[in-house]
Amino acid sequence: MVSKQLQELSEQDLSYMEKLLGEALAKEMEQDKTWKNKNGYARPFQKQRQILNCMNAVRAQKDFKKKMAVKW
Repeated sequence: MVSKQLQELSEQDLSYMEKLLGEALAKEMEQDKTWKNKNGYARPFQKQRQILNCMNAVRAQKDFKKKMAVKW
């Protein structure tokens, strides 16, 4: 279930959250490239998975809002 606070966010709020999470993911991926080049091995992808999980939750909420919107 989606929390009540997440349900009450507007489409603009959700889009902004998605944008911020996308920027965080890009930064994390760039750090992973730098780490691998510097150390010769890949570091764990824990943060990337967490960011992706959050992005998926925001996208799911946006889709849910679109489907539940009454259009006349």
